[in-house]
Amino acid sequence: MIASNSDSGSAHRRLALRFAAVAVVAAAGLGVAASTRAQQPPAFPSRAVTMVVPYAPGGLSDGIGRLIAQRLGEKWKQPVVVENRPGGGTIIGTQAVARSAPDGHTILLTSFGYTLNQVLVKNLPYDAAALAPLNMVALAPNVLYVHPSVGASSVDELIAMARKNPGKLTFASSGNASSPHMAVELFASVTKTDIVHVPYKGTGPAMADVLGGQVTGIFDTLQSMQYAKSGRLRALAVATPNRMPAAPDVPTFAEAGLPAMEMASWWGYFVPAATPAGVRRKLFDDIQDVLSSPDTQARITALGAEPSVVGQAEFVRFLGSERERWTRVTRERHITLD
Repeated sequence: MIASNSDSGSAHRRLALRFAAVAVVAAAGLGVAASTRAQQPPAFPSRAVTMVVPYAPGGLSDGIGRLIAQRLGEKWKQPVVVENRPGGGTIIGTQAVARSAPDGHTILLTSFGYTLNQVLVKNLPYDAAALAPLNMVALAPNVLYVHPSVGASSVDELIAMARKNPGKLTFASSGNASSPHMAVELFASVTKTDIVHVPYKGTGPAMADVLGGQVTGIFDTLQSMQYAKSGRLRALAVATPNRMPAAPDVPTFAEAGLPAMEMASWWGYFVPAATPAGVRRKLFDDIQDVLSSPDTQARITALGAEPSVVGQAEFVRFLGSERERWTRVTRERHITLD
C-alpha cells in the first residue's frame, strides 16, 4: 500500500523531532563536560614554587630545605626556589607565607620557633590559624655537651654540682627562645637547679665559647658530636627515648632518671590555610614521597638530623603537645621576650 502525502509528512515531522531531542541531549552533555573541565583545578605546580626558610643560609634548616627543594623540583619539573628570610625569631618569614596567595606556590619550612612564638609573642603579626601544617620532615634530638674541664662525667654528677653551686653553671645557646635555650630551661625545671643561660647570636659563637671553656656547656644536636669524639667536649646524655646509633656510648636522660628531658628540634612544612584541599594533598603526598627515599633519608642523617615520615594528624598532635609543654615551662621559669 502506498502511504498518503499526509502520512509521509507526519513521519518526517516525528523523525525531525527525534533528531532535535538527540541534539539537545548531546548539547547538554557537552555543556556538562565543559563545565566539569572548567571546575577542575589546574595542574599543580603550574610555575616555580617558593620555599621560604625563616633562617639564615648555611644552617641545618637551610640544608634540609635545599635538599628537599632539589628533589621536589626534579619530581615536578618546575623550579623550587629556597628563599631565606631570617629575622624576628622566624616571624618575618612566617608572616610572608601566612599572607601569600593560597595556591600552594609558596610554602614554609620552619622549625622550633614556630610554636614557641605562639607561646611567647603576645601580638604576632599573623594569625597562627592562617597556616596549615603539612609534613613533619625531621627531628634533631638535643645532646648535653660540657667542656672537659667541668668536673662531671655524668648527668647525676652535673646535677649534684649545680645544686652545690647554684647560679655557677653557665649554658650557652644560639639566642633567646631558641631550641638550645629552651633545653637549658627545661633541664633547670626538671632538675630544680639554678643554671645561668648565656645567649649568643648564633650557634657558631656559642659553640666557640663552649670549646674555649668560657661557658660550662651547651645543648646542641648530633652535628657537634665530632667535638666529643675528638675530646674537645664531653657528651653526657641524649634527649631521646633510646640510645642513638650515631652515639651508642652516650646514655639517655631517661637512664639518668629524667624521661621528661626528651626533646628535639624539629622541621616541618606549612601552607596558607586557604590553600585548596587538592593542592594540599598533592604537596603532602609528594613531600612524603621525597622523604621516603633512602637517598634523601641518608642525606638528612648526614646533615645531623633524623628523617621523620609521619602522618599529618600525628604532626598536628605533635605541634599541640609542643605548645602545651613550652607554655608550662616558660610560665614556670618566667621566660619572656621583653
